[in-house]
Amino acid sequence: MQALLLLADGRFPAGGHAHSAGVEAAVADGRVTDLASLTAFAEGRLRTVGLVDAAVAMATATRLAPGQGWDLVLRLLDRLDAEVDARTPVPALRAASRRLGRQLLRVAGRCWPSPLLAVAANRGQDPHQAVALGLAGVAAALSVVDVGALSVHHCLTTPMQAGVRLLGLDPYAVVAVTAGLAEMAAAVVAEAATYADGPLGELPARSATLADIAAVAHGAADGRLFAT
Repeated sequence: MQALLLLADGRFPAGGHAHSAGVEAAVADGRVTDLASLTAFAEGRLRTVGLVDAAVAMATATRLAPGQGWDLVLRLLDRLDAEVDARTPVPALRAASRRLGRQLLRVAGRCWPSPLLAVAANRGQDPHQAVALGLAGVAAALSVVDVGALSVHHCLTTPMQAGVRLLGLDPYAVVAVTAGLAEMAAAVVAEAATYADGPLGELPARSATLADIAAVAHGAADGRLFAT
C-alpha cells in the first residue's frame, strides 16, 4: 500500500510537476478556458493516451518479473519502447516521455532497489514513461491492476492540476470534478487490462490529432511554464 501511495503522490520526485499534458497549449489556443472545457479535455485524454499508456504499463508489468533472463528482459523493453514510439508521432513528446521514464526509474531504484530497474536504467536508452511505470510496479510488488490505476490517475490529475495553475481555477472544484471522473477512470483501467497479456502489436493506438499538432507548436513557444 505504501508503494502505491508514494507512486500516486504528485510530490513523488519523478518530474511530472513540470508537465501539463497538453493543457498549456490548449489554454494558449483557446480550447481550454474554464473548468468545463478543462474537464472535457481531461476526459478526451483519458480515452485516448490514457488508455494507451495504461495498456503499455500493464503489459510491461504482466511480462516482467524479478529473476528473468536479462537478454529476454532487454529484448522485451526494446519491443515495448518501439510500440510506444509507434504510438507517439510527435518527436518532442517522445523525448519528454523518455525523460520522465528516466526520472521515474532513478527514484524508483532508490525506493525499491531491484536488479530489474538497474538493468533497465543502464541499457543505453531511457524507457518511455509508461514502460518505466510498469517496471517500477514490478519492483514495488504492485499488482498489474494497481499499475494501470496509477497510470490513469496521473493521466487525469496532471492536466487537471495544470489547469489550476494556468487558469486560476478553484482547486476544490477541480478536485471535486476529478473525483467525479472515477467511474470513467476505472472503465479505462478495465479496458486497458484486456490488452495486457495480448500481442504487443495489438495494444491500443488512440491519439488526438489536434493535441499532437499543438504539442509541436508548444515546444517552440516563448515563456511557457510547462515542458509539455
